[in-house]
Amino acid sequence: MTHNEDRSHWFKEGMIGLGVGVLYGTTSVCVGHPFDTIKTKMQAQTGFEKGGMAQTFLKTIRTQGVIGLYRGCIPPLWGSGIYRSTQFAVFEAIYTYMDNNFGKTELPLTGGLQTSEGKPSKHGHSGDYIQVSVSHGCGPWV
Repeated sequence: MTHNEDRSHWFKEGMIGLGVGVLYGTTSVCVGHPFDTIKTKMQAQTGFEKGGMAQTFLKTIRTQGVIGLYRGCIPPLWGSGIYRSTQFAVFEAIYTYMDNNFGKTELPLTGGLQTSEGKPSKHGHSGDYIQVSVSHGCGPWV
């Protein structure tokens, strides 16, 4: 979900983030683990240190099959799935919980520039401080 849409309850957004985080974490391991396996073989195993990446890949496929590229992927798969799902869920839940329009006004004809008025300045006077941020949907500070 982009952060320009209306958001539902913070718990629901957190659960959506949890699911998306699991997908991201497991996909990154499924795509990246073969490269990590090849790198590790080139660094640590005898017989693989002389050849390049393509030769190491082909030798691994010939001797161990595709399973050889994914040997040892279970711990990173669990770790990345748990880490990313927690990261996404907490971000989405907190972002939704704290998202409100208090003090935000969009400047006309600026393509989404917003002001946050009424914050006390370093001198303690309200209205002396105007924060301008560009709305890209990149985080809670927008």
